[in-house]
Amino acid sequence: MPPSNQQSSPVAPAIKPAFMRRYRLEVVFIIAAVALLCFLLWFRLGSLTGGLGSASELAARSAASSWQAILANPLNAPYTVVQRLVIGAGYDGITSMRLVSTAFAALAVSLFYMVARQWHSPRIAGLATFLFLTSAWFLHSARLATPEVLWLVAILALVMLFMPGRDNRYGRFALVGMLVVISLLLYVPALVWLVLLAVVLRRRSLGQAWQDSTGPLRAAAISIAIVLLVPLGRALYQTPALLRQWAGLMPQFEAPVLLAKQVLAIPKQLFIAGPIDPVQWLGRLPLLSVFELAMFTLGAYFYATHFKASRSRFIIVLSLLAWLVIGIGGVASLSLLVPVVYLVLTTGIAYMLHKWFKTFPRNPVARGLGIAVVAVAIGLTSFYQLSSYFVAWRYSPDTKQAFTRQL
Repeated sequence: MPPSNQQSSPVAPAIKPAFMRRYRLEVVFIIAAVALLCFLLWFRLGSLTGGLGSASELAARSAASSWQAILANPLNAPYTVVQRLVIGAGYDGITSMRLVSTAFAALAVSLFYMVARQWHSPRIAGLATFLFLTSAWFLHSARLATPEVLWLVAILALVMLFMPGRDNRYGRFALVGMLVVISLLLYVPALVWLVLLAVVLRRRSLGQAWQDSTGPLRAAAISIAIVLLVPLGRALYQTPALLRQWAGLMPQFEAPVLLAKQVLAIPKQLFIAGPIDPVQWLGRLPLLSVFELAMFTLGAYFYATHFKASRSRFIIVLSLLAWLVIGIGGVASLSLLVPVVYLVLTTGIAYMLHKWFKTFPRNPVARGLGIAVVAVAIGLTSFYQLSSYFVAWRYSPDTKQAFTRQL
């Protein structure tokens, strides 16, 4: 036997046990998280509504009925292209169509954790991601066969792309990734304003990525972005009526009083009474529970009192613009704002625990008690949200009337 094999044989078996001893908790956590994600996204995916779909789901499938239809109206193309591939493979039932949404939803959960982990500890990021994953609004958006889920992914991708504090961490391929993601985000209705705002606020990030890339990579990045945007530009030029929907504007201008009411309705739906939409929501329940509202208030207070920090300015300005886009435009839904709301309440959880640990810096019992209370509160909140979606909404008479279409 060659000497190299004699030397490597006793070492190789020791690598795997050492790796497992060091990372076994992380491996167990990842496996459990993936299992929970798959269960919540796929459990009774088609049968929860009796195997029937809504009018919006039927319209979404029609938008992906052919490649010609997508080229004629390429809005939401990242979603409709995947949906078209699934239909082309012969899977056009309600479960298959909703599986497309769950794939994007899994991406949204991953992005949420990455953003939360960048700003907070792994424990806070894990708890907050669990809270976001089990929220009723996320499940409604994630398990419907509509492009609604794109707004969840888009806003989180935008935050991830221009995350404050990453100016000096770009590689030479970062510019290509940035321009590709921006190009895809521009296909999502109403996202153009948020993309422009993010580019303006975080222009140094884009400039740093430009400096870190080489000349050929810059040319390649620009070329890829142009190719990706050609179908969108062509459709907007040939069908000017799509411009208003692409920009997130209503088909016609409304009175200022009505626009003001629509803008003020957004916080009401989040904190007091949700939207009247049996396809997307249950009754008039607020989107946030009492615990989530309390943590959001703490997070908003933290950002308001630390406005000079780049992250605070970025989150506050982005949230305000998303609020206006939803309220004034009438095209984007609350899904454009909900992930940012959960990022803010994540900061609220971190801020509360920070104050608690500061009060009891050396008392392990008190510190453990603080974590346990937060974990129990998150568990009860998740149970409430899951019951709202999987039980109350499912058996609601309004839900049964909204889901009557055979897909």
